[in-house]
Amino acid sequence: MTTENITLGTDLSGSGPVEQPRHISQATLVMLLFLGSEAMLFASFFTAYFMVRFNVADNVWPPIDPATGKAFVLPIAVTGVNTLFLVSSSFTLWWGEHRLQHGDRKALERGLLVTIGLGLTFLVVQFNEYWHLGFSPQSQAFGTTFYTLTGLHGLHVIVGLCLLTICYVRARRRREFQPDRAPMLWASSLYWHFVDVVWVLLYFLVYLL
Repeated sequence: MTTENITLGTDLSGSGPVEQPRHISQATLVMLLFLGSEAMLFASFFTAYFMVRFNVADNVWPPIDPATGKAFVLPIAVTGVNTLFLVSSSFTLWWGEHRLQHGDRKALERGLLVTIGLGLTFLVVQFNEYWHLGFSPQSQAFGTTFYTLTGLHGLHVIVGLCLLTICYVRARRRREFQPDRAPMLWASSLYWHFVDVVWVLLYFLVYLL
């Protein structure tokens, strides 16, 4: 009886090698699990926000500020423009990743740089908003929940910018990322897109609804 050695990835019919299925990288898997926990974290904070809104605010939202006798005011238009900055950063990051798949490393560097710039712009506008809001985290439950939600998201933006900056340095100086091998880039990209989606949801629920 003869024994044939079967090599993985070889078509037994002799027509040529079989394309191996792509496996998710360890870094991407870890990031997906981490983002699952982050989604639950934000869900708990949104739940607390709605508990305050519908059980404490007496159907007046934003509530009346006792110090001024007027309702708290949120800069909807300015924050809407700021939201566009953050959403645009997801597209510039995607564009850089897409160009890397075609071997254009310079485009990846430009995409990362523009994404970082848009993220920094978002933070600057957000801090400027805090400065001119006219209320603080101590201003009733409204101020506490508002600053907690937006501040928690701001911390995530800072972490995302750190990850993207590391990716930019590694792409520019070490020429590390390849079209088929860039696990840190894909993981960082997932994180950034998650942060953007959370902000869009936050803007709709807190500023518009």
